[in-house]
Amino acid sequence: MLDRLTRLRVWLLAGMLVTAAVSIAAASALDGVLPVPLLASVVAVILIGEAWLAATVLVHSLSRAFDGMAAQLQQADSEQKRFLADLAHEIATPLSAVSGFAVALVDQNARSPAEREEAADIVVHESERLQQLLDDVRHLHRLELAESVRQEQVDIDVLCAETAQRFRLTADDAGVTLVVCAEQVSVRADPRLIDAVVNNFVSNAIRYTPAGGRVRIVAQRRRSSAVIAVRDTGMGIAPEHLERIFDRLYRVDEARDRATGGFGLGLAIARRAAQSLNGRIEVASTPGEGSEFRLLLPCGHR
Repeated sequence: MLDRLTRLRVWLLAGMLVTAAVSIAAASALDGVLPVPLLASVVAVILIGEAWLAATVLVHSLSRAFDGMAAQLQQADSEQKRFLADLAHEIATPLSAVSGFAVALVDQNARSPAEREEAADIVVHESERLQQLLDDVRHLHRLELAESVRQEQVDIDVLCAETAQRFRLTADDAGVTLVVCAEQVSVRADPRLIDAVVNNFVSNAIRYTPAGGRVRIVAQRRRSSAVIAVRDTGMGIAPEHLERIFDRLYRVDEARDRATGGFGLGLAIARRAAQSLNGRIEVASTPGEGSEFRLLLPCGHR
């Protein structure tokens, strides 16, 4: 915005100088025809008029700029408050479970070995969920603070193969077939951030694909971009949810996500990581057929 205002000031100043030059030239041409005081008054009136016009335009532009910044700050403040309220709600549920079953163990309200084992399992499980939530929040916070981004050569096909190996056991346990189809593509980027995005895609694909389904990790070059796509044959996402799935703590199906351990921060982290990589995320989904999440990264020209 400041650059635009600077250009505007330059043009207005140039206009005033041109007007002054023309006026002086006209005064020289009319020297002896009109009285000098009258010519000076005409030039002064013209310059004052242009100065007033310039001031009006600048004030109007500055007013619009400040109004825009104020609106952005207000929106950011509202989003921050909403996020903190949602975060408090997310923490309250597992914390209540941990507190309740811990008290049952201490007060010996859980008398039988089976009851004590169940209470202990719930305490451990909910504690792990709390830890995962805090880890996600810290990760997102670091990304939003523009944590330094490393630049190194990354072989996308190798990264995809390593990701598949990392999730192989999880996929087997879920009864999901995990395959990789990756071309040899390299980019200059931060492998940690690429991992953050692709891991989230694969984790979600396995989580929401029923047993007997398939998840494919595909990598290829598309003109000047490297594309990493994760396709699944899961339940898909309804169109009304596609615009909001990257919002922090947003869940398509709250009951389902709680059961599978999801908090709704993964895709927000993935989007922020993609932005730090100067890339972008695309998504296509058909309910009942599956989804495809794509990370597009700049890789230059051949």
